[in-house]
Amino acid sequence: MPARPENPPKPVRPIDKFDPGWLFLVGGLVLLGFTVVIPAQTDLAEAQWQRDRALAIEAQRKERLFKHERYLAALESREPTVVRALAASQLNLIPAGTGAIVEVDDPATSNASVFPSLEPAPITLPELHQVDSKLGRWARDRDSRLWLIAAGSMAVLIGVLPWGRGAEA
Repeated sequence: MPARPENPPKPVRPIDKFDPGWLFLVGGLVLLGFTVVIPAQTDLAEAQWQRDRALAIEAQRKERLFKHERYLAALESREPTVVRALAASQLNLIPAGTGAIVEVDDPATSNASVFPSLEPAPITLPELHQVDSKLGRWARDRDSRLWLIAAGSMAVLIGVLPWGRGAEA
């Protein structure tokens, strides 16, 4: 019987050893990770925004209390400038030998209250900044989030399935 020539072995290339299932597995895990991380990141940003708003409001309230306490202490210690200012604004009296700097035509339109001058400046509250992307909207929406979870799970399932090696294996 004649000798049968043997097929020479095929050289093994690195691409032949690569399993494409890894691409599906990594892609599916990343997609599942995004469906968890993006809503959590949104909740964190909203919580930080609410905290910043509360801190700004608290700072304004503290400044207001400080100004009122300082005015009360000046009243109780009978500081001359405060007494003169109260006499001029509340009783329309000025010390002898001095004159009013600005004459008011109609005393009814002038404000005699000292409280507007004690109020702090209006605060500017921080705004909520959210990153708006298609993936972010999908991950935050209830219905599309289920589809993302299903697609990610399917990609992971495809990734863990064994791949055929063909007839040569």
